Amino acid sequence: MTRIYIVRHGQTEWNANGNKYCGISDIELSETGKRQALKVASVLKDVEFSAAYSSSLGRAHETASIIAKEHGLTVTPDPRIAEMNYGTWEGKRREEFIHEWADWLEDPGSRKAGGTGETSQQVFDRYNDFIQEVAEKHRDETILVVAHSMANRVFIAGTLEMPYRNYGRLQQDNTGITVYQKDENTNRFITINLNTHVQ
Repeated sequence: MTRIYIVRHGQTEWNANGNKYCGISDIELSETGKRQALKVASVLKDVEFSAAYSSSLGRAHETASIIAKEHGLTVTPDPRIAEMNYGTWEGKRREEFIHEWADWLEDPGSRKAGGTGETSQQVFDRYNDFIQEVAEKHRDETILVVAHSMANRVFIAGTLEMPYRNYGRLQQDNTGITVYQKDENTNRFITINLNTHVQ
């Protein structure tokens, strides 16, 4: 039975500074983020991971590498689980584009974030493609996946068949853990838990 631990990366300075939207900007972990990664590594030290994957962005890869070190694993980066491209919203706080955001939230599945970024459907499709591929590759194994707040929530919303506009109902803390398990009867992933809080 395939089990996937989906973890959000540790805190960045942009997360801490009024929650600026990082998106595809390659922002490093803050010192707090590194401590969070060490803490979640300790929490997961007894999980028998067969493989470790991360987004191609540094903050996720560094978090995954700190966790994977406990298991003697090398992290494989994959751009399909990178954060949503926020277009013109990159590096800004939500209050700076609140009216645009409200318009986008009416139909995030087909409207591009920040006008030039990605739709939620595009994010789900690439993330889901990745998950299906690694699940096939690692049948009956447990794997680690470290990615991002929006990308994770869009994927979770899609698998739960929630409207993308309701993604905000899904919490995704820095280094929060969500566990998925493949249901052998339906061949679909089911949620074991959502966002175990690790701080």
